[in-house]
Amino acid sequence: MAISTQRLRRILFYLVVLIGIAVLVCYALITRIGYDAMSLTSSDGLTGTPAGGYQDVSFPSRGQTYNVNAFYLPGNNNAPALINVHGYRSTRHSEYELNRAHDLRTLGYNVLSIDLSDNGGDTIGNNRISMGYSERWDVLGAYDYLLEKGFSPSRIGLVGESMGAATILLAAELEPRVRAVWADSSYTRADVVLGEQTQRNGFAPIIVPGGMLWGLILAGDRIWEAAPVDAAARLAAHKQTVYLVHDEQDHTVPFHHGVELNTAYKAAGVNVTFWDVPALDHVEAILYHRDEYLQRLDTFFKANLVQ
Repeated sequence: MAISTQRLRRILFYLVVLIGIAVLVCYALITRIGYDAMSLTSSDGLTGTPAGGYQDVSFPSRGQTYNVNAFYLPGNNNAPALINVHGYRSTRHSEYELNRAHDLRTLGYNVLSIDLSDNGGDTIGNNRISMGYSERWDVLGAYDYLLEKGFSPSRIGLVGESMGAATILLAAELEPRVRAVWADSSYTRADVVLGEQTQRNGFAPIIVPGGMLWGLILAGDRIWEAAPVDAAARLAAHKQTVYLVHDEQDHTVPFHHGVELNTAYKAAGVNVTFWDVPALDHVEAILYHRDEYLQRLDTFFKANLVQ
């Protein structure tokens, strides 16, 4: 017996609904897996400590319920302090961070080298990486710690690379007393760089929005708000000085991020300097141009912090 047109339409409608539900369920599962892959980490097992004298310290992450762990490396008497911030899934114990902290102290600075929460180091927050959205409170907790140690706001600077660079720019946006920020290889927006990395790894960038939604559901993290490019107006209003560094052959955070940050900051009236480093990959400038890197950094902070 022939199926009536009305019944056929009803069957097709239910079929489309079922297919739609199946697609949404598959998308939810895939994006959950993607979010877990991006945000979950375990201890990296590193135990390296600074050469020379140091203190293993901890202090509250600003407004949060957990403590941030850090190495405090005392420098010259009356010298400014620099907060040293690592990148994605790195820690204060890594060779890269230990070497940079050592270099900063060699320049005479007091150095507070921190472990961002949930990146594989000693600081544990909500057990999820959020690309700077929640980690910025760790930087601000470090800033508060230095204030309590007696450093005036005009004698505290921020140094970070990769996700750490994005995080310190986000922190500076929220803390108008920060005077100077050295940001090496920051991204413009977390969603953009995550989309680029997703595509580079052979997946469709369409999974990124779903992954960020999982971040909101599971951890309360609004990862799409981790967007240093959107900090331009506040950085300008605060009269904060920024030094951007980016390697032209960066395959992790592509070079265009540095160019776009520089353009946006200049347009907003931020006092910004941009050093584009040719022929090198992600955060390699300090490795291959160490003397020039440290000379530029030292000149920058000497010009913008009270000595």
